[in-house]
Amino acid sequence: MTSRPPLDPMSSLWDVIALQLRFQRERAGLTGTQLGDRIGCVRSTVSRIESNTLKLDSKQAALADEALKTGGLFAALMFHALREPDGQWRKEHRDIEATASTIRVFEAIVVPGLLQTPEYALALAVAGGVAEDVARAAIEERLSRQAILTREDPPLLWVILAETVLEWPVGGAEVMLKQLERLLEFADMPNIGIRVVPRAVGAYKGLDGSFKVLSNASGDVAYLESPGQGRLVYSFGARPYLDRYERIGLKALNDEQSKVLIRKKMELYR
Repeated sequence: MTSRPPLDPMSSLWDVIALQLRFQRERAGLTGTQLGDRIGCVRSTVSRIESNTLKLDSKQAALADEALKTGGLFAALMFHALREPDGQWRKEHRDIEATASTIRVFEAIVVPGLLQTPEYALALAVAGGVAEDVARAAIEERLSRQAILTREDPPLLWVILAETVLEWPVGGAEVMLKQLERLLEFADMPNIGIRVVPRAVGAYKGLDGSFKVLSNASGDVAYLESPGQGRLVYSFGARPYLDRYERIGLKALNDEQSKVLIRKKMELYR
């Protein structure tokens, strides 16, 4: 089993939170069990937070400040940690995605990475200025993530796409036709649902950006990506994105209607 690298407060604000929680707990003379009792969790959860394998949430931060008499230290650290990109966001996103039981995705621009064909992914990377040989290596890693969808205990993947995703000719007609065929194959899998928001609905809540919400027994994490970086939003901060996803879903076609629309768009590329 590969050991986790040491915490580095110079590279991650979450590492600062983890190290400070342990330092302040020991300074106050509390055991992990005692602190857990005061912030509403068990000793093993405190241990995971102090090793940064689990994130402190905002409610726990407020309780920790009260229990450890830190003058709002953890509330302040959480305020910034939930708003700043984490330098290790890419790896952390992959790790959370791999253990998620439910993944909800809204995509307004391109087909989500978990559903991309190699040709579609390559066309996107090259268009973004990545050298083709470098792009191919990166795409292998991205497509390997799709293995979670066919493993023995796969996550539920609920995807909502804007209609324009089906129309934007990434890579040309041949690439798009193959990509839309692949979407239909995914849509027939029992653990995957794909719905489309038709252009006819006009303005709706999702027009201001794509996102995903990853959920497991530990809670919810929202993920937002922008060029060159990503942002992970934990715990209570992720809840507005669940609400946003549900509101967008009210505008979407049902799964069978969405399949009909995807087949119709395929005719554009024949």
